[in-house]
Amino acid sequence: MFRYPIFERYYFNIDLRFNTTAMDVEVKSVHIGEEIEKRRAVLNMSKSELGRRIGVSQQHVNRILQRDTMETKKLVEICHALDFNFFALFCEIPKQISAYWAAVALKGNANNIIGDAALAAELAKVKADLETQLSNVKNLQSQVDIQKAFITSLQKNLEDKDAIISLLQKKDE
Repeated sequence: MFRYPIFERYYFNIDLRFNTTAMDVEVKSVHIGEEIEKRRAVLNMSKSELGRRIGVSQQHVNRILQRDTMETKKLVEICHALDFNFFALFCEIPKQISAYWAAVALKGNANNIIGDAALAAELAKVKADLETQLSNVKNLQSQVDIQKAFITSLQKNLEDKDAIISLLQKKDE
């Protein structure tokens, strides 16, 4: 197992042993130049600024943006320059991580990183739970209103009973 530094605090583990259980990760085909261009546009960074940060000319940046592949070393430089892990685009980041080992590996600076699809699924689940809870609150509120009406009715019955008793007492006198 080799550890390659992707960023100063993050490491990308590569297991050189080939077995079927380790190969269950789906590797995607990515046009890396297009992805770099998208990130550059999001950051509103000029091509010359990107070139300055990675130590190449603007013309060379244009060639990089047209490529669908690139050297790992150059991609690491671009990751630093654009503050984005382009390696994560090639495969899903595992959904389950050990918080303890992440904290140890990242010196207490652990973040729970999950994919967008998993995050959307979790958000949908939370929204469904929230809707269920809101429905329960409405049902309970209607039950409270019914009980309040019943209490009011019983209080009126007590008042009527007291009035009848007082009338009967006056009649007996």
